[in-house]
Parts: sequence; structure tokens; C-alpha cells
Amino acid sequence: MIFKIRLICGVLLITLLSNFSNAQKNVSFVDKNGILRWSNEKSEIKGFGINYSLPFAHAYRMARRMNINHEEAIKQDIYHFARLDLNFYRVHVWDTEISDSLGNLINHDHLRLFDFTISEMKKRGMKFVITPIAFWGNGWPEKDEKTPGFSNKYGKAACLTNNEAIKPQENYLFQFMNHINRYTGIAYKNDNDIVAIEISNEPHHKGTKENVKDYINRMVKSIRRTGTSIPVFYNMSHSINLVDAYLESDVEGGTFQWYPTGLVASKQIKGNYLPHVINYNIPFAENPAFKKKAKIVYEFDAADIGDNYIYPVMARSFREAGIQLATHFDYDAMFLAPFNTNYGTHYMSLPYSPQKAISLKIASAVFHELPMHKNYGQYPYNNRFGNFRVDYENNLAEFVSDTRFFYTNNTISTPTKTDNINEIAGFGNSPLIKYDGTGAYFIDRIEMGIWRLEIMPDAFLTADPYGPPGPGRQTAAVVNNIRNITINLKDLGNNFLIKGINTNNVFSGKAYGGSFTVSPGVYILHNENSKTKVTAQTKYKNIELGEYVAPTPNLNRVIVRNYTSEVFTSGQPAEIIFEIIAPRQPVNVDVLFTGTQGLKQLRANKKAGNTYSVTLPGSNTLTGTAEYYILVQFDETFQTFPSGLEGKPSDWVFFDRVTYSLRITDETQPLILWNASLNWDKTIKPWNRNINISPSYKKGNDVVLYHLTEMPIIRVGRDSLPIHTFKYYYADDIKGRSTELKNKSSLVINAKSLNKSVIDLEVGLTDLDGRVYAKNIKLNDSI
Repeated sequence: MIFKIRLICGVLLITLLSNFSNAQKNVSFVDKNGILRWSNEKSEIKGFGINYSLPFAHAYRMARRMNINHEEAIKQDIYHFARLDLNFYRVHVWDTEISDSLGNLINHDHLRLFDFTISEMKKRGMKFVITPIAFWGNGWPEKDEKTPGFSNKYGKAACLTNNEAIKPQENYLFQFMNHINRYTGIAYKNDNDIVAIEISNEPHHKGTKENVKDYINRMVKSIRRTGTSIPVFYNMSHSINLVDAYLESDVEGGTFQWYPTGLVASKQIKGNYLPHVINYNIPFAENPAFKKKAKIVYEFDAADIGDNYIYPVMARSFREAGIQLATHFDYDAMFLAPFNTNYGTHYMSLPYSPQKAISLKIASAVFHELPMHKNYGQYPYNNRFGNFRVDYENNLAEFVSDTRFFYTNNTISTPTKTDNINEIAGFGNSPLIKYDGTGAYFIDRIEMGIWRLEIMPDAFLTADPYGPPGPGRQTAAVVNNIRNITINLKDLGNNFLIKGINTNNVFSGKAYGGSFTVSPGVYILHNENSKTKVTAQTKYKNIELGEYVAPTPNLNRVIVRNYTSEVFTSGQPAEIIFEIIAPRQPVNVDVLFTGTQGLKQLRANKKAGNTYSVTLPGSNTLTGTAEYYILVQFDETFQTFPSGLEGKPSDWVFFDRVTYSLRITDETQPLILWNASLNWDKTIKPWNRNINISPSYKKGNDVVLYHLTEMPIIRVGRDSLPIHTFKYYYADDIKGRSTELKNKSSLVINAKSLNKSVIDLEVGLTDLDGRVYAKNIKLNDSI
């Protein structure tokens, strides 16, 4: 009897423990006010992260072609996510690769790698928004492969309307949610780290409200049939004329995207885009039904922008609009980032675009620190908000709090309580860190007097990463240079000890006056009076101290990127400024000017990073044309640019005579802000077959020809008008003559109407703060 009682008690005890365990599960739910919360502490869910597609499509195929181990590549990228504080992952699963035409789940390698990615991210504490249906083919930027899925058989339009195409989706969603991750042993329907399910990616609905609502509810029912309580979301940023269908459906939230700079410019675009991102407007934000729905931004980016000031402001705008989760699109796998073939209009990589990556880290801090719905005033006075600051003119974003200090470029800002700083992430120089490399660095306090230093390789753009992509076109490279660093942290002191701890890093040394030379890797820094027991295996937040992930150096040529203005004012100093990208540091760099009196050679001064400059005094800038070479010396060898040939122009066997040139003009001459012949290719404009360049027999006098009757109709106020706009960034063209602007009083437009109609033309100039000064003029048939 006693044995039986014990057995029964044992069974009862196990049951009670099991029920207690279930009661402790912390799962996501949407409250009556449309706030996504954790069930246990009822706290608001806030998440900031990334889209990442290596398990699927182009990235998957490229890894195979390049003999890259998929699993290792995924682990490497996830380590970088951890360093950037990206704690959410969103992906539109390529259903066409893991399903058949009936919606049955196929146990393909894509699904296995997706399981693996989720498992590895969970180890770093990441959470998830999963979009099971993408509707996409798997080709981009190549041709689609023939895949077995229902999306390939029916196409997106039919999948949204054809009952025979809807049935496979119901089956697929049911099987997908029931799928057990082979690495975690947890079915997706039961994974508490999956905070939301977004049914499908950008559905673009047509049809009636009732038909759309019925489709959505069928999808929700298929998910709920699995017994899961994970909140279900639906895309509300497309086909917004059907918003009532979305709001009346059974979903608990809406998903949105934001590409405020457009997409696929096929070139890097410049200018101050802060005015474009100071508000995130949802047209139906005040709808009472919408206010009861939770809100997620599934994709966002400032596409084709290479600068790093903008992401924190986008994050602020999301929080002001009530967004709780936001995921950037898209992070480049480290092995693909040198070529940017996955999505050429986007570019994000910690090793290859370090300043943009640190900007994303700052944006994550914005997202987690700022409350929802708080307004920070009008632009440009809101460039400082909370612990954050953005500065377009200096291409800078920064986060300065009592404990953390992040910055994307050189800064003079100083934390008010430097003794309390525990974490630094940056690029360039600050009052606490002086570093002459061109990679990111991270400095974390492990204990008092003990810090971890992580140095990434020097990163260089070798071409425009937003240009036409291709696996044979390398746009970025990294080099492992020895660099100088000075660290000014009180608890380290001036003369601290340094020890490398990542694999194969045997460095051991001492800093004097806080300064030492360093190569890419991970180091423990500690006060010479302190004792440390930390090892490479010591845990710190979501990493081990000895972890380090960086590409193998992949620059095998010398590149000179010349940033010098093409035109200067006579009698004024002229600065020749350029960057040298090389596998090793030059010994000397000179600028050689050619002329009737032979060569004039001036030694270039090294500025920040790998930038050099030479200034011609005003006495040497006479009206006319000046030609020059850039001469780079490595030990006893020389290379002359722009040709890149070995040797010096003074060598009698040097035959190349290709030079750089600059024009020196009198200040009475007009400043040309835009010229159709020279600038049309670099002009940002929507494509339209009815706009083209009309050539002239006189060089430089080509014109842009518009057929206005074929222009797209755009609604302006109460009117619908044929409108076409374009913009051009001219600051680089006139920077050598910018001092003349104060003496210019008229803006001349050379244009005319080609028929008897009077055409309205609005011309605007934008200042550094993004403010536009515009005027309407009328064109007749004469110039």
C-alpha cells in the first residue's frame, strides 16, 4: 500500500510539475489595446533585427558554387548579428522550394538549413517573425529555377483568388506550423521564441472586401487548427484600398515596410535624406479598428544610400508610429558581401560596410530605449533625441548614454560619466578611442579593469556597391593592417597589458600612454595591477570572449579613388584629395603636376584612414587646365595613377600619359549645377520610355526630351496631373568653387516648350539641412 501511494504520489508530482512548467511559459499575445506583450510579466515586446536569406534561393546557390559550408557561414553571420544587438529575425520563407503543388512540406535541404538557422539564433537569444509564404520564384537576381511548389504552379495572383490554389496554401500552413525543428526538437507551433506569424509576403490583393477577408480567414484558420496561440499578422502596406478587409479579418496585427529613398537606383545616391524619414505615416492610423491591432515593420532600408546617419531616425519614426518590431532588409552573408549580388539595392555587412552596421546597432538601441508614440519635435531641431544624435554634414550617428557609447564616424562627443561606460562600439576617433583603421571596433568591460577589444579588418569599397551586380564584380574588400590605437579608459590606466585570445592570436604586449599597435582580432586588456582569470571560453552576454569572425583578406591590387573636384576658382587654393586602397601601406605618396616647365612634385599628407591630400596654393592656380599624376611608393617599387602602371612618369621608359585633370576658371564664369549631356546618367529619376536624351551637334548641348502627354498621372491635392520629377546631387561638382556661391544671384534654367502649350516647371534647391527652396516658372516655346 505504501509503495502504491508513493507511485501515485510520484505520478501526481510529475503532473503537478508539468502543469507548473506550462504555467511558466512566456508567450506573446496581443492585448485589447493592440500591444504585443509577453504573457508572464505583461511587458511590451520590443524587437529590432534583420532579414537574412542564406538558407534559400540565390544565397544558398552561391554558397554551393563557391564551396562555402552553409552551416559555418550561417554561424559566422549570426555572430555578427549578436555584436550588432540584432535580436529579431524575419524571413519570407521560399515556399516554392520546400513545398509541392499540393502544399505538402518537402524535407529539402532548404528546410533543414532554415531549422539550423533558427536553432543557432536561439542560442544568441534571438526571437522571430516568420512569414511562411513568399509567392516568389527563387531566381533573383538570376532566372527562376523550376521548383515544385504551389507558388510556381499558380503564381501570386491565382494564389490569392483561385480556390484550387488556396487549398494547397491551407495544407502548407498547417504542415509548416506542425513541422518539428530537427535541431531544437520543438514544433514551430509550440516555439515560444516565435513572436508572430505573418501569413504571406506582400500579397497585392485585388477583388472585393469579402473575398479578401475570406482568404485571410482561411489562412488564419489553417494556422489555428494546429492549436498554436502565436499571434497572426497580415500585410497592410499593400492594396490599402482593402484595409477594411484586413481590419475585419481574424488577424491580430498588421505588417508594414518602408523604402523612403526608393529602390534600384543602380548607383549610390547622395544628399540629405533626413527630411524623408522624420515621420512614418500610416494612412489609416486613426481608424479605431486599426488601433486595436499590433504593428510590425517587416522590411525597411534607406536603399542605395551609402552614408550612415539615417537608420536611428528611421527607428525613432517607427516608435513614434507605434511599431513594436522592425527588421532591416537585408543582411549580406559574409562570403557574398564583397559582390553584393543578393539584393544589389541594399548593402549591410559588419565586415564590409562597418559604419552602416554600427548605425544599425545604434538604431537597435533607439528602438529599445524610446517609448512608443513620443514626438521629438520638428526637423532639424529633432536631430538630437534622447541619448541619440544624427549629423548629416559629418555623416555621423551616435549614442551616448551613462553606460554605452556608439558612433559611426569621428566624433568629439564625450560621455558625461566616462567611469560608468561599459560598452563602446565605433569607427574612427572619439575622446575615448583614437584609431586610424577603417574597420569597426568593439570594447566591452568584462570586470573592473578588464576589457575585451575586438578589431575588425580594414574595409574598403572598391566600386559602387549599388551598381549593376555580378559575381565577377568585386565592390568591397578587407585587409589585415597593423594599426595604431589609443584607449583612454580610467580603470585600465595608461600602461595596461594586452593579450590576444582568438584562435591563432598569440600577441602579448603592453600599452604605454594608452597607445599600442594592433591587428584585427580579439584581445583582453587589463590594468597592470589587476589579476584576470577570464579565458577565451568565458561567457559575456550572448558570446564567448574568444569568438572572432572576419573575412580572409581579399584585396590583391592597388586602387586610387580620387575625390578631387574637377573645377576650381583661379587664385584660390585647390585641394587634391584621394584614397589609396592597397593590400599594404604605402611608404610615400606624391602628386606630380605636369606643365610646360616639367614636373612639379608635392608630398601628400595622410589624413584619416587611407585618405591623402595635397593643397595647391592660390599662386599656382591660374586659369586653365592642370594635369597631374598620383605616385604611390611601396618599398622600392612605384605605381602611377590613374593608369596604375608600374614606374614613375620621370622614367625614360614610362610611356603612359593618361592623367587626372582639373579646370581652373575665373570666378565670373557661371556655376553649372546640371547638364543633360554630362549628368543625366547620374540623375535620380523614375524610368519612363517617353523621356530620353536628344543629342546635339554641339558637344555639351544635349537636352532631355519629355513627352508630357505620356507622363504618369499623379494626384496633387484635388487634381490629378501628368508629373515627372528628377533630382541631381551637384555638391561634388562645384565643391572646388563653393566659395563663389555667395556672389551668385541668379539661377538660370535653359528649357522650352516644344509646342504652343505653356508648361509649368518647378525648380528647387536643397540645403544641407534638407530644406527645399523652390520656385514655379512657366515655359513657352522660346529659350
